[in-house]
Amino acid sequence: MSLPLPGEPRREVVAGGAVSLLVPDAWETVHHPHDGVELVVVEPEQEGLFRANLVLTVTEVAMSLRDWQVGTESYLAAHLADYVPLDAERLVVGGQPGLRRLATYATDDNRSVTVEQRAALVDGTGVTLTATTSTLAWAAQGQLLGHVFSSLVVDPTATGRRSA
Repeated sequence: MSLPLPGEPRREVVAGGAVSLLVPDAWETVHHPHDGVELVVVEPEQEGLFRANLVLTVTEVAMSLRDWQVGTESYLAAHLADYVPLDAERLVVGGQPGLRRLATYATDDNRSVTVEQRAALVDGTGVTLTATTSTLAWAAQGQLLGHVFSSLVVDPTATGRRSA
C-alpha cells in the first residue's frame, strides 16, 4: 500500500487552460498520450504493486450530463471485468455541476482495483478525472486523492476555445 509522498503538489493546466488540478509532485506525468486524454499521472513504481493513477479526459459531448453518464456506466460494465458499481452521486466537480462514481473491477492480471470518477459537462465539453488504485490501498490513498479531486478547476470560459 502506498501513502502520499512528501513534497508540494504541482498544478497541471491542460486543455488550453480550460482545466487545472494539483498532482503529487513525485508522480510521473504524461501529457496527451492519445486523443481525448489530456493527462495521465502515475505513482512511482513499488516493486510488483499496482500503481495508482489519475487520468484526465476532455472530450466533446453532444448529450446531457445524465445521458452521457448513463452511457459511460454501460460502457464500463461491458468492458471491465467483474465491474461492480458502489456509489454514484451528483455534486460540484471543478466548480461545475457534475457527478461522482465509485466502483471496483478486476485488472487483466486479476487484481482488484477501485476507481473513482468525477465528471462535469460544460457547453458540450465533458471533463472526467478518474483515479484508480488497488482496492487494498484505497483507504491509504483516500486523503491524497481527495486533495486532487478538490483541486480540480474547470473554467467554463475556456472550454469552448480549447485546442482539440
